[in-house]
Amino acid sequence: MLGAEAQSTKFGFGCLGLVGGFAGYEVKNYSATGLNQYIAAINERRKDSLLTAMGEMGQLKGYRLGMNLIRNRISGLEYTVKVFYETLSELKEAQIKGRSGIYKNSLELKQNVFGAGLELGTPITKIISWKILELEFTYGTAQLFKKTEDINDPVSRVKYTADNYRAGFNFASGFILFLIDNNISLEGKMGYSEFSIGPMTDEDGNKLATSESGGNIMESPITKGGLFYGVQFNLSIPL
Repeated sequence: MLGAEAQSTKFGFGCLGLVGGFAGYEVKNYSATGLNQYIAAINERRKDSLLTAMGEMGQLKGYRLGMNLIRNRISGLEYTVKVFYETLSELKEAQIKGRSGIYKNSLELKQNVFGAGLELGTPITKIISWKILELEFTYGTAQLFKKTEDINDPVSRVKYTADNYRAGFNFASGFILFLIDNNISLEGKMGYSEFSIGPMTDEDGNKLATSESGGNIMESPITKGGLFYGVQFNLSIPL
């Protein structure tokens, strides 16, 4: 009996732990020096007919789906190993007054990311755990869609894809609220996401330049990441 009691205090969530899926929403800040210089050039070029200037880029929003491969508790320390996919985007538009009406020009950045991570936490109460550290490694793709409207060419859409999407990482901390035992939970987190994007090329092989009228190749559309925050719904079953 004593051995069984000691074992029950050492392990949690059942002997083999939990497995399950999760879905969430994230907001990710980043530094886009190259893209924002491009946007400034767009606004300057059309300043005489600009009704609404195109704003600066710097905040992606989107969804995350993933699987907790294992979640367990040993001697009061909770750990989780997971894999995930997320899709994020940001859209900026400018309104331009033309001879036959009002036209919209836009830039939309899309990011698709795959990743794997490890979480370490500890219970605070029976229904709340503190996620002490979440560490994730990421890799994915990025596209930039440029859409223009003009009296001579009603809709023109160009797609640029990053030549090399560099590997990145996230680290965060947060809290988990268990709603139904250990099977259904809601968590919130905040942290830092590091990633960057190099030169981009369109479908005809043309490189994205520093301005739409040409110039040098834009070497770093996104130079670094920034703070991010998110909420996530977890569903787990015991093994």
